[in-house]
Amino acid sequence: MRFCVLTTGSVSNSNPGQPENSARRLAVAAVLVGALIGSLITWIGQDFEQRLVFDTWQRADAREVMDDEVVVVMIDDNSVDKVGQWPWVRLNVAVLLDRIATAEPAAIGIDIYFTEEDAIRPEAFADIYEGRELDEETAARIRELPSMDLALAGIIARPSSPTVMARAASREKGTDAGSLTYDFIEGEPPSQTERYDRVIASIPALEDEAYSHAFVNGSPDSDGVVRRVPLSIWSGDSLESGFAVELARIKKGAEFLAWDGDRLNLADLTIPSDSRADLLFKMGPAQPYYSAVDLLSDEFPLEKLSGKVVILGVGATGTGDIVATPHGNEVLGALVQAQAVDAILKRDWLSYPDWSKALEIVFTLALFALILACAVSAWNWLLLPAGAIAIALPIGSYLAYAQANLLFDPARPLIIALFAALGLLLARYATALQELVAQRIREAEQKKENENARDLQLRMVPSPERLAELGRRTEIGAKLRPAKSVGGDFYDAFELEDDRLLFLVGDVSGKGLGAALFMAFSKTAAKSKFLSHGTRLDDAVIALNDELSREEDDAMDLTLLAGLIDCTSGKVELVNAGHENPLRVYRNGKVEMVDLRGGPRLRSFDGFPYQIEEVLLDEGDTLVLISDGATDAENIQRVQFGFEGVIRALEEQSDVTANARVEFLADRIAEFEGDADPADDLTIFALRYVGEGYAPSPE
Repeated sequence: MRFCVLTTGSVSNSNPGQPENSARRLAVAAVLVGALIGSLITWIGQDFEQRLVFDTWQRADAREVMDDEVVVVMIDDNSVDKVGQWPWVRLNVAVLLDRIATAEPAAIGIDIYFTEEDAIRPEAFADIYEGRELDEETAARIRELPSMDLALAGIIARPSSPTVMARAASREKGTDAGSLTYDFIEGEPPSQTERYDRVIASIPALEDEAYSHAFVNGSPDSDGVVRRVPLSIWSGDSLESGFAVELARIKKGAEFLAWDGDRLNLADLTIPSDSRADLLFKMGPAQPYYSAVDLLSDEFPLEKLSGKVVILGVGATGTGDIVATPHGNEVLGALVQAQAVDAILKRDWLSYPDWSKALEIVFTLALFALILACAVSAWNWLLLPAGAIAIALPIGSYLAYAQANLLFDPARPLIIALFAALGLLLARYATALQELVAQRIREAEQKKENENARDLQLRMVPSPERLAELGRRTEIGAKLRPAKSVGGDFYDAFELEDDRLLFLVGDVSGKGLGAALFMAFSKTAAKSKFLSHGTRLDDAVIALNDELSREEDDAMDLTLLAGLIDCTSGKVELVNAGHENPLRVYRNGKVEMVDLRGGPRLRSFDGFPYQIEEVLLDEGDTLVLISDGATDAENIQRVQFGFEGVIRALEEQSDVTANARVEFLADRIAEFEGDADPADDLTIFALRYVGEGYAPSPE
């Protein structure tokens, strides 16, 4: 006969790779969605994150503007307090400009708009007082006086100090752009160069005398911050240069400016621009300037202005020429123009070339590809190069800015990669959570199955109530504790004819469900053999060995200790097949081992001649059978309980019932183990010979 056990309760046709594929698809989808969200955020934010990065670099590597190339003369609060409120009469401006021109600067940039004639010009004065305070002759003589505007125009026209008059582009205010004259710029500017139809300019009497004209203003960024100045602007159909680059042209002695694609040629300089023909340059905090009132003093050393670009501006409170820059919200416009001129002359402009933008796309795709590959392959090490790139990008961006004046935006690659990585993280978390829930369900199901199997195993051995019914002159106590939920130990007892009681304890090698299944078969086969062979205990064990040896599972074997007691005399026949020897507990509490020759474990040798060995129990004696789960029990220090521990525990009691002895020994073993896991299945079987008329001690 062959014994075959099916160890599964159901058959599943599901592909074991499906959960993994599902997790991979979820991770890929999450990475794609995350990257899309990151892209949308950068698109919605427009240039916000780029400005944040570049403004940070501006502040971290602030440019120090020296006065070796450009100086600023400011009509500030101190000047207004000493000379009078702004606007000054043109004579005062003329005197100030004359002082500047006397120093013979390389160029004078007048960042002021004189949009109206002098308020106290002679004809205006005469018109006010004629007929009341002035007679007609006196008024006529006053009208013949030269205008202060002409005095200022004469100084502006001095060839020794070329003067650039500022203009402001406007969409609503000012003069029609077609009515003004313009300086010539060669070439075609970038396609998105701004175009304005109105111009705020000084009166013709001053404009016509200037060496050149230029625009000081361009559109600030959408957040209102000035980060660039115009290199050129379309004024109507005419192309006009920016204020800063025009002053730099004069300082360099260049005859003209010429566009070549997105670059403006100025003498030996090739200045890069953005798509709006604006100049990005390194800025710094507001630099020192000279107060106009100081220049009006004869003690001021005019040589500080000689050969330099001088910008005249207004910075008195309430004048309105204040802009926001990356370095502050209230910076005087003339100072920004001065920084731009200085940056052009010293090649300190910023370049944002197309290849830098292409490199941003390359790094974006590289980070995305690494994260996507991690999602597809579950190779988490791919996140290491992705992390290294993410760290290197802002560092490289700053070094490019500080060392090479190059702009590289790390924000967009990092934002897209960040959201892609977050998508991967959330997908991994969701998958792990799903697996955890599935594992908990499986564990709960397995626990339930194990509990059912344990209950089934315990029901396979006789209950305490059943054992109490066996034998008129004996007491039986037994305890079975599997090391796992199910195990391979078992015991049994049943009555035979002629007042005899057969009992046995077995131990299948191994633990768990496999051992339990082999145990069930072995127990059934053992009972069958013992019942069929009657009084011949040795023949029954030999037959059982032959039966078990025919099984195909060579990994399993069995120890067995079988006994047959004559309840009238106390004589016990024993056959030991590789099991622990039994212990005899005398009525007075003395414990000794019953030394049996025995034989090998069942299934070790076919046809082995197992032999019967005898022991005679006196009234009150107890025969204790144990499995190796008692002797091999370990505590957390890995010390074994051993036979010595079993004997000491049994010696603590003398004349007690079989059940009491079993429970006491089991408790001592459990106390010894403490928090350590059981080393093996534990079986304790106690047979107490009561004899004729012997009264046992109470438990």
